[in-house]
Amino acid sequence: MLGLTVLVYFARNAITVLFLAIFISSALDSLVIRLEHFRVPRLLGTILVFLTLLLSVAILIYTIVPIALFELRGIFNNLNGVVGQILNLGIPQQFTNFIDSNLENISNTLFAGNASFLETMGRLIGGVASLLATFVIAFYLTLSRDGVGRFIRAIFPENLEDKVLSIYYRSKKRIGNWFQAQLILSCVVGFLVFTGLWILGVKYAVILGIFAAMFELVPIVGPIFAGGMAVVIGFSQSATTGIYVLLLFLVIQQTENHVLVPLMMKKAIDVHPVVILVALLAGVELAGFVGLLLAVPAVVVASEIVEDWVAQKEMNRRNVGA
Repeated sequence: MLGLTVLVYFARNAITVLFLAIFISSALDSLVIRLEHFRVPRLLGTILVFLTLLLSVAILIYTIVPIALFELRGIFNNLNGVVGQILNLGIPQQFTNFIDSNLENISNTLFAGNASFLETMGRLIGGVASLLATFVIAFYLTLSRDGVGRFIRAIFPENLEDKVLSIYYRSKKRIGNWFQAQLILSCVVGFLVFTGLWILGVKYAVILGIFAAMFELVPIVGPIFAGGMAVVIGFSQSATTGIYVLLLFLVIQQTENHVLVPLMMKKAIDVHPVVILVALLAGVELAGFVGLLLAVPAVVVASEIVEDWVAQKEMNRRNVGA
């Protein structure tokens, strides 16, 4: 057991790359399957899906991100540190450390004008080699139909194979439902915030809309933080603008709670928001951006393992009672 623990510790980077590749493959596999329904060969479908993903990320990094970073710098300069204080008071320290250590490096690299796509993504994933390894493994897992399932069959003993596969397939379905619902919810809220602030003439509407979309991923704290920042910026322009911004966020929040969340989260994961928040904090603390990506999948897998263990205990009790 000690030897296994030591091995896991020294191979932690490789294990993280593997888990991230499995997550990416599981998330993209449904898109490849849909293309197969339109008689697109799996190889071509996998290539198209991965190229689309990489192109979308590249467009995001080189178009929206520089604008957002420019506006973010303007926020800090114009408010003389007020937003910085909100960052320290309204969001846990792990997230402020994550923002400081990652986004500042990316900001400097992009504004320097000498960053390649691989270098920028490598800063988030943990290096160009890790980035390439992650996408190569994810590509090959997706290329083979049920590639992750076959990988699990290959590495686990036969007596554990069925149980592990059952947990994986259930987790994959729940993660997929959550990811799709959360992505749509974030995009809708971000668009509503941007549009509303733009109509009201509030500065930095782009970055505030992006923040609203991003912090939708952080339960409880995220929407409060995004709304608080926008209200402060609104009041910095005028009291009337600040009141209008406050009313705008109240309307969006009520619409989200009573219309969007019930509509989009029907098939999402059944995990308490506090548990997700703790998992996000732990993920950022342990592995930065990669930990943030893997936090929710880890919670889902853990909950499936616990549910499977509880069900097995109940079955054993019934067998003993019989």
